[in-house]
Amino acid sequence: MTATTEKLGLFLPQGLHEQMVQAAAERLSERKTARGGVRLVYEQAFNDLLEALDAGQLVAFPAVRGAKHRISVRVSGLLCTRIRGRLDPLNLKLTDFASTAIVRFLRPPEGA
Repeated sequence: MTATTEKLGLFLPQGLHEQMVQAAAERLSERKTARGGVRLVYEQAFNDLLEALDAGQLVAFPAVRGAKHRISVRVSGLLCTRIRGRLDPLNLKLTDFASTAIVRFLRPPEGA
């Protein structure tokens, strides 16, 4: 039985999704199949940010400016619930949360 997934509609700055696709390809190059690779890197990015917040780390959520592309990505239903539970208390939009998670994933903070 597979876990249920939900589709997240994201508005991401130009090039950010393409960088995640590239990261997925690099991480899965040694595997026989790259199926689900993009989902895995998005889930890892979102989980990493949620864990940092759960640990009490201070996280800056810069406003996302400029041109954006609409993309859809499927992630686990439980992860979607965790993300949505964090948005209101932090007064965040999904775009700001996702962009911060992705940038942190692609370029980890110094000392991480």
